[in-house]
Amino acid sequence: MKRHQGYFFILLVLSFGFEFEALAAKKDFKGLFGSYRREKFTENEGNRNDFGFDLLLSTLLPITSVAKSAQDSSLTFSPLNYSTFFNVEASLWFSLGYHWAIYANVGKYSYESRKQNDKPIDPKTPVFHHFELDATPAIAGVRYRLSQDDIVPYISLGIGMAYVHRKGFTEGAAIVTNGNSSIYSEEENKTVACGHGAAGIEFFFAPKAGLRVEASAYYMNLPERTIDPGGSPENRPKIQFQSNVWSLRYASGIFFLF
Repeated sequence: MKRHQGYFFILLVLSFGFEFEALAAKKDFKGLFGSYRREKFTENEGNRNDFGFDLLLSTLLPITSVAKSAQDSSLTFSPLNYSTFFNVEASLWFSLGYHWAIYANVGKYSYESRKQNDKPIDPKTPVFHHFELDATPAIAGVRYRLSQDDIVPYISLGIGMAYVHRKGFTEGAAIVTNGNSSIYSEEENKTVACGHGAAGIEFFFAPKAGLRVEASAYYMNLPERTIDPGGSPENRPKIQFQSNVWSLRYASGIFFLF
């Protein structure tokens, strides 16, 4: 009797093992303590063809100087105090066969830097150097998704044009008109070429909505210009708008599928 009970127990264990193996194969178990993945299921909601919309906040960290100034007779120009761009961007895109996507991006960028003259002829009359830049870029480009996993890395390349307003000005008691302090300023408006090459990741946090994070090398083809108010540089600093500005761009935000 005990022998029969032993046989029955062995058959029960083997039967359970076969059933569990069949269940694991059906559900794609990778071993009893391995990983589990539901068959033909992924959190990635991207299709072969999708319309999408991005809303991003971004920052440009200048790699090259954006503006310089000279404040002594040697006319040695040095960069104005470091600053960053604070921007908002929006994009429309359309995917082609999932992996490829074309996009159009527009943004609003702002930058400001200033410096106090530390070499005025009269130390009681300091002069401040100011520089401001506002840009509205529009870029068209192509993006390539590198996988169909839940977290999707991608690369992109885009070129376009930017409407740029640059203003340089000095102010302080050392610039005197009829006994009163005054401001000397010059500004310009230019439409210049711009572009960037980017790498990033995207992933969904809900059906038809996700997060995007990317970094890129960003270029604006700006010309050089020098503001010269005349007179002694110690009292009337000269400001130089820099050409060919390169920046490191960081952007993050949300995207939606229509």
